[in-house]
Amino acid sequence: MRYRTYLGYAITLILTMVLLELASLASFKLLSGKSFAYKTLELERLERMSTIAIKLENQETSNDSEMFHPYVGYVGRPEYSYSARRKNINSETEIITNNNYGVISIKDYAYPYKKKKNDFVIAVIGGSVAAGFTKKGGEEYLQKYLNGYGFDKNIVVINLAKGGFKQPQQLFHLQYALLSGFEFDAVINIDGFNDIVFAVHNIDTSINPVFPSGYHMRMLSKMRTGQKFDPDIVNLLSDYYSYYENELSLLSLVQKAPFKYSISLNLISDQLTENNLVRIRKLESKMLLGGQRSMTNEFRGPIYNWGNDKYEVSANIWKQSSEHLYAICKANNLLYMHVLQPNQYVSGSKQLTVDEKKVAYIPKHEWSVAAREGYGYLISKGRELSGKGFPFYDLTMVFNDVEESVYVDTCCHFGRNGHEIMAQQIARYLMRELDERTVRIKE
Repeated sequence: MRYRTYLGYAITLILTMVLLELASLASFKLLSGKSFAYKTLELERLERMSTIAIKLENQETSNDSEMFHPYVGYVGRPEYSYSARRKNINSETEIITNNNYGVISIKDYAYPYKKKKNDFVIAVIGGSVAAGFTKKGGEEYLQKYLNGYGFDKNIVVINLAKGGFKQPQQLFHLQYALLSGFEFDAVINIDGFNDIVFAVHNIDTSINPVFPSGYHMRMLSKMRTGQKFDPDIVNLLSDYYSYYENELSLLSLVQKAPFKYSISLNLISDQLTENNLVRIRKLESKMLLGGQRSMTNEFRGPIYNWGNDKYEVSANIWKQSSEHLYAICKANNLLYMHVLQPNQYVSGSKQLTVDEKKVAYIPKHEWSVAAREGYGYLISKGRELSGKGFPFYDLTMVFNDVEESVYVDTCCHFGRNGHEIMAQQIARYLMRELDERTVRIKE
């Protein structure tokens, strides 16, 4: 009798599990937006687990990865290492380390860099897009395309760009580098997005637009001074890492056999990750607003009436900084080029692919709106620079005829293919500037 009872329970349990699995299979695509595939889901889960593990191991905050700098606001903490996101689970994690100068050096070039025989040394300044250009093949691509024009020198790209930098940080960084003994032949300034978006954001949050981005300084301004750390931020950080820890625990359980073969558990873990991402974004937003709201006046700078048009103010700071950069380069016999970087929110600049619309397009986000409304000011100021003879080049339409996916996030960044397209155009313009300088010297 007892045997039959247990058998009945077992059959009921098995039938319930089978029905649950069938129901999960039937609703999987509806709830997750993708078809059920064991291998694909496992790879996604393993990659997510790796990302969370790195996050928890490093306990990354602005305080850990960055530090104050007396001239440029902040730089990366020397020797601080972090792991770049992997393209797929089978590739090795790329470890990126800040050098003693607080930026990432390409090919471990010594800083300050001293020219060698037959070198043509290019300093790249700007924000994260400029830094991405140096990290994702900029030197290799410039060498390739400049060689195609008959330029036979050895191209050396020195990265002076840092994520979040906006004018006049580029200006100050070049001055600091030259005074520190760097030897350059040319300076390429790749910027635009940060200079309009973060300057406007500063104005909106009562931070001087000439000051570094309040978005990037918000936590640093509290953690590296004698000021007491905001307990609300501490609580938010605690919740922030708890979300990651709880998600990792469940994903680790689901990854074990036989659980990883369960359709329902795969669905639960997939939905948990999606929900967790939403909660984490909300927490990050709260920390951002809380950190900026409680910034002291030392980090806000002198505030006065900038006028009614915050975009005009921001674009003017950007334009004037470029004029100063040109003057410094000219005084030091350096070739200078100013490149306005492309952005997906500039009207008519690119027909976005289906993938790009999924991962790189949120038109109502604060940054997206600022880029869409502010880029026209940069383009207009760029024309003024060109009209005065400054070496300014507008690359906002450089992806106009590109049919493949280029943009990789909702901000402004693109993959290696985008950087190669950029490098091809930059090489062409660089040769134009070199040829014009040669003509001037002969005259």
